[in-house]
Amino acid sequence: MALWFFRSYGEAVMMPAVGFTLAISAVGALPYLAYLAFRVSSLYADNDGLMRAAMTDRLTGVLNRQGFDQKFRRHLRGLVGQTDRGLMLLIIDADHFKRINDRLGHPVGDIALKKIAGTVKKLVRDGDAVGRLGGEEFVVSLPCGTCEQGEMVAERLRTAINRLYVGSGTKGTQLSVSIGGVFMRTPQPFERVYEAADANLYRSKEGGRNRCTITPVAAQGRGRLRGLADQPARSVVAPVPR
Repeated sequence: MALWFFRSYGEAVMMPAVGFTLAISAVGALPYLAYLAFRVSSLYADNDGLMRAAMTDRLTGVLNRQGFDQKFRRHLRGLVGQTDRGLMLLIIDADHFKRINDRLGHPVGDIALKKIAGTVKKLVRDGDAVGRLGGEEFVVSLPCGTCEQGEMVAERLRTAINRLYVGSGTKGTQLSVSIGGVFMRTPQPFERVYEAADANLYRSKEGGRNRCTITPVAAQGRGRLRGLADQPARSVVAPVPR
């Protein structure tokens, strides 16, 4: 339109006029472009927030089952082709949790779960995965070089949680957890590793609670787990039963 209107005035007038017209159009479009950029940024932020919410347990703030599964898979992929890396899976279960709910009430039980989750998150690294599978059961995926390193972390978690207290006065109670864990150097399906760790958790409960039981496992054949039958489980600590 500008070319047609100014063409009779010659090129000396037409070109600056066209440039001025384009500049005005660009300046007028800036607010719309800024608004569009703001909206796109807001949508990305909202989407990121929704993704985090979908992967997080609402009560405790740790990963839920879906979020933990994704991070656990990434940890498993990190084992491929590596001979000096390992992965520890820990199941952490609050001791006598039903008794806490029945005697002190469910709100106090929720506080206990939050304290346990917060303590675990505080004591592990940012790259580790902490999740809540449901109820009073938590799970940790812990990349480490040796089984002994994972055992030390498990014991540190158990000891720290055993210092926690919920309730008030004579109606309060000290918290404790039982932990079952397995250490692997090759990728294994979560369900099979979880089954092995859960068997060790059962041993911790049967052994008096408030203790850790860790077992190294290895692949045998087509992904079968070996270790629970071949190697005795080791209880890291043996405190007085609570």
